[in-house]
Amino acid sequence: MNILFIGAHPDDIELGCGGSICYFLKKKHEVFCYHLTSGVYSNIYGEVVRTFEEIIAATNKSLGVLGVKKENISFTEVPATELKVNKEMISGLQKFIIDHDINMIFTHPNPDTYHQDHRAAHNIAMASARRYVNNILLFEIIFNFASGLMIPNYYINISKFIEKKQQSIRHHEIEFNKFGGEKWIDSITSLAKYRGTQAEVDYAEAFYVMKYLLD
Repeated sequence: MNILFIGAHPDDIELGCGGSICYFLKKKHEVFCYHLTSGVYSNIYGEVVRTFEEIIAATNKSLGVLGVKKENISFTEVPATELKVNKEMISGLQKFIIDHDINMIFTHPNPDTYHQDHRAAHNIAMASARRYVNNILLFEIIFNFASGLMIPNYYINISKFIEKKQQSIRHHEIEFNKFGGEKWIDSITSLAKYRGTQAEVDYAEAFYVMKYLLD
């Protein structure tokens, strides 16, 4: 099975699905990660916070920890905070889905956070996949919940992979420092522990099924 993880920014995929990526790779599935922006952004004073070169290096290390091949990691050229739902973005992702024979997609819900890119990412992913992928699940990210915690209906046991998920996220050094360092990791781990308690395992990632076809 070819599984596509779609994130608005570098680090979104690891935050929502880092353990699940390890799970699927252990099951010998092919994993692809598609970032709908380059992740490059400036602060409110116009100062560049992270360059594309820094992002590529961090993301390759981060997803590499989980076992994702470099050639399976993709970015667009759209800067962070500027993602729009339009024909160009939908067609580009749709072509990727067709060319790589994608069977399952994980992406952002809408709403999940207040970030406009996350909301746009959901709509782009759903529009791109509507005729081609019958298995679509939505992941959750720890902070900035726009409507409270997700009410999930699908869990993946990541107990064997929680340390890899933690290690992976630490490679996004700029974001790691921005969000409090190890406090950020503690928050991510706490959510996985909470979802694990619901699923009666040590740690889990939780998802909402948009559609799932048994064939």
